[in-house]
Amino acid sequence: MVLKLYNTLTNNLEVFKPLKKGFAGFYPCGPTVNNYIHIGHARTYTFWDVVKRYLEYSGYKVRLVSNITDIAIDDKILKEVKKAGISFQELITKYTMAYFEDRLKLGLALPDVNCLATQHIQEMTELIEKLLKKGYAYETSDGVYFNISKFKDYGRLSGMKPKELKAGAGKRVKEDEYEKGVAGDFALWKKHKRGEPYWHSPWGKGRPGWHIECSAMSMKYLGETFDIHGGGQDNIFPHHENELAQSEAATGKKFVNYWMHPNLVLMNGEKMSKSKGNFITVRDAAEKYSGLLLRFFYLNTHYRKKIDFNGKDIQAVKLKLNRITEAVRRIKTFSGQGIVAGIPETALLKTLQRVEKNFEDAMDDDFNTSLAITRILELVKEINKHFAEHHGISPKTAGKIFNFMEKTGRIFFGDLFESEILKKEGLNSLSEQLLELIIKLRDEAREKKDYNKSDYIRNELKKNGVILNDNDKTTWSLE
Repeated sequence: MVLKLYNTLTNNLEVFKPLKKGFAGFYPCGPTVNNYIHIGHARTYTFWDVVKRYLEYSGYKVRLVSNITDIAIDDKILKEVKKAGISFQELITKYTMAYFEDRLKLGLALPDVNCLATQHIQEMTELIEKLLKKGYAYETSDGVYFNISKFKDYGRLSGMKPKELKAGAGKRVKEDEYEKGVAGDFALWKKHKRGEPYWHSPWGKGRPGWHIECSAMSMKYLGETFDIHGGGQDNIFPHHENELAQSEAATGKKFVNYWMHPNLVLMNGEKMSKSKGNFITVRDAAEKYSGLLLRFFYLNTHYRKKIDFNGKDIQAVKLKLNRITEAVRRIKTFSGQGIVAGIPETALLKTLQRVEKNFEDAMDDDFNTSLAITRILELVKEINKHFAEHHGISPKTAGKIFNFMEKTGRIFFGDLFESEILKKEGLNSLSEQLLELIIKLRDEAREKKDYNKSDYIRNELKKNGVILNDNDKTTWSLE
């Protein structure tokens, strides 16, 4: 199966055909550092991390470039500075550091290029000058604006039709964020106001509009046309719509081949809102649930579907996480020192082969992480069944399984695979074999109806962190 992506621009699944064979240029929008990132941001950033890791798993060399909207270029930052009563630099430094701290909690790899908006003012002004020369922009007393009526394809990404604007709309829009119904000419450059930071430009002192920064920086590091651009669904309009218009107007070339947008995170069925009190930051969520569980929770739902963030669903996902974690640790132990021969492993190896193919098929189908996790759990079930029947595994077979579990684990768990999955204490090979022997003795006691003895063994194991599950075969897990 070949990799297919859902392209927001065409509203279709499309085969991924990179501009350069074996290479993917990728620009997901980063944060505006005016506050701590919340669980909605975390879902989006986690997904981009998985996309990059799976592309690399598939043999692509990936260049991921992401922005940081810093120090007062954005209207949101200006509002937060006034509210907090601190300097621009203090606010930006605080929340930029917090952003990288929160990325660590989620096991996210760093982008190949982290570009600060304030370090690319020249690229932005040069792009604006090009738009002015081509007649797509005009200067006013308060700034420079992009004329959406000059760009005939304006609205094609978001489905907005300029002819259907509300009465009074279609004029200049000074805010960076606004609804489709009041769309109009948007700001490329905002002239200086008292109390605001500024940069020098051909139009006097001022600051860039929000949308121009991503066009300037993405094209600097990935070229005038590149493969994938991403952001949350709330970025489709106006941010990405405006990016597309100003970029293609400036270059006369297609800006991006594939646009991708993860869906929203709800809190108990409602859209997150600070005023409603159903707003949670990544650091608070990670403190309560762990960054590992938070990351895995997101991946159990397809990225284009909404997620309801609630304790019940999170606990259900935790059970899946525990099953995978236990299987990885058990297999890792036996891959180094297992039972050499005499164990039938054909069924286990066939399951591994099938699951590996089905995992790739799921991921190639628009990064269907939820289905891919289901496939991995099928392998975990077969592993548990094998151990219940045979109480061991050969090092060779264990090594093959661990190789697959490690590769997929680094995609799904990111940098946390090493620190949270592998390095936490498990059982060594001898301990596993002794535990299986104890379980066998307990099974014999149950067959003889010696329930006092079987209950005693269960309780003693539980005191030592081992939980027994009596089904067709008794299985165990670490508490």
